[in-house]
Amino acid sequence: MSRAKLPSIESLLNQCKVKTKLPSPPAKKPERKISMLKATTDTLYYEHSAANPVTLTVKPGEWFEVETQMNRGPDAAVVPDDIRDLYNQYRSDSQPTDRGNAASGCIYVEGAMPGDLLTVEIGEINVHPVGWTRYGGSTGAMPGYLGPSNIGTQFRICRIENEEIIWNEKLNFPVEPMLGVVGVAPEREARHNGWAGEWGGNFDIQEVTNGARLSIPIHHEGALLHVGDMHARQGDGEICGGGGIETGGNVTMRVLLSETPAEMTWPRIENDEYIMTTACEKPAEDAFRIALTEMILWLEASYGMSQGEAYIFLSQCLEARVTQFVNPSYSYVAKVKKKYLV
Repeated sequence: MSRAKLPSIESLLNQCKVKTKLPSPPAKKPERKISMLKATTDTLYYEHSAANPVTLTVKPGEWFEVETQMNRGPDAAVVPDDIRDLYNQYRSDSQPTDRGNAASGCIYVEGAMPGDLLTVEIGEINVHPVGWTRYGGSTGAMPGYLGPSNIGTQFRICRIENEEIIWNEKLNFPVEPMLGVVGVAPEREARHNGWAGEWGGNFDIQEVTNGARLSIPIHHEGALLHVGDMHARQGDGEICGGGGIETGGNVTMRVLLSETPAEMTWPRIENDEYIMTTACEKPAEDAFRIALTEMILWLEASYGMSQGEAYIFLSQCLEARVTQFVNPSYSYVAKVKKKYLV
């Protein structure tokens, strides 16, 4: 008797398989690009003033972008041939010779009222690929009482590439970007953008950079924020007067509103490591005294110290310096590391 051929295990398994059609992956939703509001250089203001027409309106908490204008700098005719075309892409000999630190319009903040505190949170600063620095022969740091000082007039145009400032064939400086001018409209008057005060303005403090939170008391409805004077980096004192490395670029930021602390008069700065107070006055020692006083009042109000305790505490850990010594009044920043605020 012949034995029937038994089916293989493989064929039996194939018969048991249930053919199922896998569902198609869901259609990918098209990415929705969120358009960020932008303050441009189409309208430039050379003074902080409540009379400046508003050019942009923003809401608290929303990110927006500010394009900044590079200051005029040396005339193109004296700029080396190999960099003149790049230099002229970002500035013009037609810019004013008697005004600087142009602010990119006037930004109205919805809901901002006098007595509120405006906190400007800086996202990311991106600078143009060129910048300049210049000493005109006399500044507060090196006066020329009877004419230009023996140093003579000096200037340099620098390429900025790969996050470095090409100083010369041997030396590159790292880009450490900052905003020289961030302020609101002053309470009673217009002030040109060379000045700084309780309204903010031209402080030229290097800590006004990526990730910083700058808080300024508001004097007018809408706050009327002015932003400009971008630097690729700056040494303490800003001794040339024309920078730092003056440049332009783009910065993202947002604003928040809160109540101004009763003890606060001058702008404050915070980052992840420090709390900071500021002041701008002449002579420089008065700016230091104001910044020190503001810090003592802050420690008393927010950190539970008596004024006497705050004073001897600061004698152990205060960091303070003049950040610019060339404007109509001089800027001081006073700093305390947060790790000591236990």
